[in-house]
Amino acid sequence: AMAAPDSVMHAARQVLRSSVLAVTRPGAPRAPPRNSAQVPRVRSRTVAMAAPGDEQTAALEAHLKGMADSGEPTLFDKIVSGDIPADVIHEDALCMAFRDIAPQAKTHFLVIPKIRAGLTQLSKANEDHKQLLGHLLYTAQAVAKQEKLDKGFRVVVNDGVEGCQSVYHLHLHVVGGQQLSWPPGC
Repeated sequence: AMAAPDSVMHAARQVLRSSVLAVTRPGAPRAPPRNSAQVPRVRSRTVAMAAPGDEQTAALEAHLKGMADSGEPTLFDKIVSGDIPADVIHEDALCMAFRDIAPQAKTHFLVIPKIRAGLTQLSKANEDHKQLLGHLLYTAQAVAKQEKLDKGFRVVVNDGVEGCQSVYHLHLHVVGGQQLSWPPGC
């Protein structure tokens, strides 16, 4: 495994020191209060979890868990298979579009390839992905028209930990329905 860059390790330390929601694994014994001399300390397993809407922490957690290269089914694979419900607004043989569960604008939907085919990040695209990438962008604009985003919209692709990617299945965010600002998130 490749060592994480210093900026990632620094961010990881900050997350661990910050007020990230800590959840004790269900069924794990809880540690007694520190003042308790009579009760021996019991170790509990604590898992750091990003608070809802905290994409930076979610991206860092995904990176630290090695999700970029895990090969495990992603949240989006489970939506495609029907194991997880979604508000699907477009589907064809190659891709699917559905509304984001934490919208960042009045209209916010995702466009994903139905089969990842190694396309976990835009930076991992190769020559074989060109047709699919074009189809995803074409679908993004077609669904934007369907959603009446006639005054404009933005297409965003988060790539890697510093790009706030928390799901390692390439996806396009399409946001609009309101005046957007610039620069986005810098």
